[in-house]
Amino acid sequence: MSYPQYGVYLIPPPHLMHALGLAHELLASQFNTRIAGRFMSHCTVKGFFKLAEGLSPADFIPALDKLFGRFSAFPTEIVAIHPLNQGAKGISILSEVQNSEVFRHFQAEIWDNLRPVIAPDCLFTPGDGFGPGFWPHFTLAQADAPHDPGLLAQAVGLCQYIFERSLKGPFLAQDMQLIEFYSDDWAGSWGDSLSYRQLKGWRLPDPS
Repeated sequence: MSYPQYGVYLIPPPHLMHALGLAHELLASQFNTRIAGRFMSHCTVKGFFKLAEGLSPADFIPALDKLFGRFSAFPTEIVAIHPLNQGAKGISILSEVQNSEVFRHFQAEIWDNLRPVIAPDCLFTPGDGFGPGFWPHFTLAQADAPHDPGLLAQAVGLCQYIFERSLKGPFLAQDMQLIEFYSDDWAGSWGDSLSYRQLKGWRLPDPS
């Protein structure tokens, strides 16, 4: 199943982008976690979605332009590290971002603009976190951290160290990106052949 998917993401400010990029490289070299580093550093607001037949990004970018032009940047923060057992997919290690009322409202408006263009048979949207299920985070390891309890404890310990030294604390949520993704197998091991290109970026207006 080869076709493009799209996603809308909050991009961290430069100091966090740098810290997350270094974390991905370090975890890959020490624990062979490779998938998270195949993405740009991001917090998912609307994950992978397939467009309805006959539509293109030109059919929804103008609506996002308007939304991001009127929605001001807002403060948030990275608050904790969590290992997450995703069953057959493997172990993820996530850095939790504060889930504030303004962040939930921001996500809801983005989803409202995208729902009309998403294909009914989109594989990912039904399981995507929205509303009460929205759990914003930056990914350190995506479904490929070691299952062995001892090795996992070491990987989580490294992530906790990185969190305390360079991720923990407040930042301004201001930069957004629209990404187009490609994979040879969206219904299966999509991470094995994942690639992407950045279609557009936005900077939310400074808070008043």
